[in-house]
Amino acid sequence: MKTIVIFTIATLLSLYAGIESGYFHSHTPPLPFVISGLLLITGILLIIIRKILFENKIIFRIHLILISINLLIVLYCLSPLFI
Repeated sequence: MKTIVIFTIATLLSLYAGIESGYFHSHTPPLPFVISGLLLITGILLIIIRKILFENKIIFRIHLILISINLLIVLYCLSPLFI
């Protein structure tokens, strides 16, 4: 349960940073990209050891939703590279 609270706070922080400072910068990675990228890597590692952390299926589904939101933020930050 602590993991979900931490991921929720960090995801909201990433969304707030994107609204406040923008999702695109000229030469440095934007703050939402950095936060969401770290959450994405950490979240995938936590999924690998999910048997220990996620005993409840609802908590696991919430974790997957938060990972998906972070993936969308990372892809949105990378989208100008492909346009």
